[in-house]
Amino acid sequence: MDSQIQTRIRQAVGTTRKVVPGYFEKTLAMRAELSGESSGSVYLGVTPSGLEEKILAAEWEPYSHPSVAPECVAFKAPLEGQIGMADLRCLPPDTTVTLDDRKQTGNVSATIKGVRGTKARFSVLILGPEQGEEVVFTFHPGDPVVPS
Repeated sequence: MDSQIQTRIRQAVGTTRKVVPGYFEKTLAMRAELSGESSGSVYLGVTPSGLEEKILAAEWEPYSHPSVAPECVAFKAPLEGQIGMADLRCLPPDTTVTLDDRKQTGNVSATIKGVRGTKARFSVLILGPEQGEEVVFTFHPGDPVVPS
């Protein structure tokens, strides 16, 4: 385990809470299946506080992926979860697709109630700059995708 990476991630979580109040908590709630607010990619059988413990205890390592923005840095860990994406072309034509901005970032995502993707054996955590500080942009099971 690389303690410098663990320390960097812990610091970024703390900084996120200060620089963007409520954002990290909203992300935890969206990703924790047992929060009652989960949507998209999720971690099964955990509450937000349990998910935070798993994130902070995970053995993160540097990770490179073409969908990670150049100003960001990504890490990968063996945290399993369920990917919350499905190919829209494979859904019935009468499927209701909703656009929402649950994290209140100014960007919307297409969501479909009850549709889940495949399981992923690893997770990615992405850090990036916000107001001159390094914060947690996101974390999720599976590979990143180009941001909306």
